[in-house]
Amino acid sequence: MVKKESLKAIKVIVFDVDGVLTDGKIHLINDETELKSFCARDLPRIRAFIGSGGKVALFTGRKAPAVIRRGRELKADILFKGELKERKVSLFEELERRYEVRAQEVLYVGDDWNDLVFMKQAGIAATPESGSPENKKIAGIITQAKGGEGVAAEIIEMVMRAQGTWERAVEYYLASD
Repeated sequence: MVKKESLKAIKVIVFDVDGVLTDGKIHLINDETELKSFCARDLPRIRAFIGSGGKVALFTGRKAPAVIRRGRELKADILFKGELKERKVSLFEELERRYEVRAQEVLYVGDDWNDLVFMKQAGIAATPESGSPENKKIAGIITQAKGGEGVAAEIIEMVMRAQGTWERAVEYYLASD
C-alpha cells in the first residue's frame, strides 16, 4: 500500500496505453488501421490533474492514430518507445528533461512485462486489476478497475485526493451548466 505522503509528491503520471488505458486488445482492420477502445471517465480526470498542475504522459510502443488522437483529446504528451530508443534516451531521462522531475515524483502505470523495468524505476508503480502477476508484485497500487475500464480515473482520484485538489475539480463540474 502506498502512503498518502508519497502520492503528494507525484508530479507526473505515465500511463502505458495498451492494457491500461485500453483493454489491451488490438483490432487490426485492413492495412494499417487499428481500433482501440478508451474509457470516457478517464478524460475529465486527466484534464483535471493537468489543470491542477500535474503532467500526464502516454507511453507506448505502437504509433497508432487512435493513440495520437486520444493524447490530443486528453491534452497529454505521448512518448513513443521507439523514438526514445532511436535517440538513445531512457524514459526517465526524457521525463527529467521534459518535466524537470526526479523518478520519485513519477507514478508509472503498466500492465505487462514490458512495463516492469519502468515500474521499478518510478517513485510509485501501479497496475490494473488485470495486470500480470509480475506487475502486481512490483505495484504499490493495484486498481480495482481492469485495463480500459477507468484505470486512469481511479489513479488520478487517488493522487488528487492525497494532494488536496480533488474537491476543487469536482466543484468545477458542479458549477457547470
